[in-house]
Amino acid sequence: MKRRATVAAIAVALAATGAVTPIALASPSPAPLVRLAGIVPGWAQLYQLIRPAPTGSRVDLAVGLRTRHNAALTRLIDEVSDPTSSHYRHFLTAAQYRARFAPTEAVAAAVRGWLTARGVTVDGTTPSRTMVYAHASTGVLGAALDIGFGLFRRAGQLLRAPLAAPAVPAAIAKLITGVSGLTQTPLTPAAPPPAAFYNARPCSAHFGQKPATTLPKYAGRRQRYAVCGYTPRQIRSAYGLGPHDLRIGKHRLTGQGVTVAIVDAYASPTVEHDVDTYSARHGLPRLRPGQLTQTTFGPLSNPPEVNLGGLGLLDPQGWSSEETLDVEAVHAIAPRARIHYFGALTNLNSTLYLALAQAVDSGAQVVSNSYGSGDDAPMAVDKLLFDSIARQAAARGVTLDFSTGDDGDEVAAEGFRTADFPATSDLVTAVGGTSLKVGRGGRWRGETYWGDQKIPLSHGHWDLGHAEFNGAAGGGVSRSYAEPAWQRGVVPNSLTTDGVPRPGRVEPDLSMVADPTTGFRIGQTMTPSSGGARYVEFRIGGTSLACPLFSGLLALAVELRHGRPLGLVTPTLYHAARTTAGRTRLFHEPDTVTTRGGQSLFANVRPDYADPANTSSKVSVTLRTLGNLGTLHALRGYDDSTGLGTPKAGPLVRRLG
Repeated sequence: MKRRATVAAIAVALAATGAVTPIALASPSPAPLVRLAGIVPGWAQLYQLIRPAPTGSRVDLAVGLRTRHNAALTRLIDEVSDPTSSHYRHFLTAAQYRARFAPTEAVAAAVRGWLTARGVTVDGTTPSRTMVYAHASTGVLGAALDIGFGLFRRAGQLLRAPLAAPAVPAAIAKLITGVSGLTQTPLTPAAPPPAAFYNARPCSAHFGQKPATTLPKYAGRRQRYAVCGYTPRQIRSAYGLGPHDLRIGKHRLTGQGVTVAIVDAYASPTVEHDVDTYSARHGLPRLRPGQLTQTTFGPLSNPPEVNLGGLGLLDPQGWSSEETLDVEAVHAIAPRARIHYFGALTNLNSTLYLALAQAVDSGAQVVSNSYGSGDDAPMAVDKLLFDSIARQAAARGVTLDFSTGDDGDEVAAEGFRTADFPATSDLVTAVGGTSLKVGRGGRWRGETYWGDQKIPLSHGHWDLGHAEFNGAAGGGVSRSYAEPAWQRGVVPNSLTTDGVPRPGRVEPDLSMVADPTTGFRIGQTMTPSSGGARYVEFRIGGTSLACPLFSGLLALAVELRHGRPLGLVTPTLYHAARTTAGRTRLFHEPDTVTTRGGQSLFANVRPDYADPANTSSKVSVTLRTLGNLGTLHALRGYDDSTGLGTPKAGPLVRRLG
């Protein structure tokens, strides 16, 4: 049996070749040391090592602190989330949570003191003491933790990882869950467009409006051009939020008095101007003073992509459109809700988890998160840190929504089937995606799972032999989280055990529009290739659209409860869906599509500029077949492609509220 080199063996081998100098632990006084498990990634193997990491590189750390009374906290979360419990929605205040379960200030002070004594710069502690956040160079951390660092090739990038498990004093090890950030773990937004983007014409004003009469037929009929991008009015109408829907007496629900937090990386310096311009063009109210707040951990800008070793890793400009999409999607559904944006310093896990922890502590009732990893295999230290934040949110009534990703079953992107973390967590709502048909007058004409294939036009026919994957909503079963009690009896056993060793949590929980071909029109200031920043509107999608749309719906439910939070909503949703009548009252059943030879017969035609930033560039036309499942399933009731279905906004908001 062939064995892979262990990480400790890598460190020894590198020391022997002189590639890395062994570093003795610098400690003010001798103390028993322990090595922390779950911090060195499985891919940090000798055969993937490219070179030692530079000693002067900055590392941003999140040191997780252990919560107290974990068994009691688990019982409390179960009780306040269970709609059949007498303690349902009896959430803790921030002060009550800190007094009963948060690490003590003495623990936080001890960890801060340990870091400072070893030359690490402590930047702060989150209000509920979930973590201490800090930064230092790789050289300082190498000396402090008795480790070296290497650069490894991983999924087309050069990523830093430690060469051995870090060593910490035994007394400190008892206080912390681990040190996140030593390994570079990038989390990606679900739908980052380029620096400037224009949609080519022709396109349809509503679904199916404009036939492609000069192009070849597909499935025996003329296909229709993709929509130009649904407007807020069309999205609201399709999901049942028309001008006469969802009122309390004469008052229309708008999210008044509710705060939705949005967590992304970096920040867009023009977002407030863009939202106001967008609102004026689409019949939405302009932002009131203080309605949009941005808390950033770096400069309020979107600098160009940062390359490490010639391979892209950090892409601030791509994330700025993620923020714009998220903010405008929430504003479209809940136009009077306050929006508090938290822009992480980078798109690495340790900094995004810091932003998430701050969002949970901010007083927001709902937190929308449109990012995640490409699989469901988080390192132990990162899972523990995320779980501690999510458990605090559930106990205090803060709802966490996560997009399920844009690579479907991940076979095309990762080479194997997997769901996406953190949407796999049983403490969040996992929001998947659909292709949405909005007809004339904003009428909902159906939805199907978002799974697109792109087919080129060649010599006067659609070249099915060169069809390629072009995005799909994430779904599947978790290997990291067991099947939660609230999914039992609703999710088929065949899905909870599909390729995993034990019954797992299945995602998504529900879905909303995500397909960029049937996507949402947003507006943003961009810099086209001709130069000069200008406001541009364009069609966009991704489950990063579905997630903030659903967060906007939850804001309406919170308003219905006069500002009282909802907490973990999934037990309530699945409890209501235990009967067919209950599910169909709250959710649309997505359509299944007819296939031939494994290819969907449901399609749209899309013209696109060769250079999306230049409207003078050549236009290419492709066919987009919609509703391709990959290895996911389309079933009556719950399935792993669209979850419980897509919301009927009125009944769903009233049920949650």
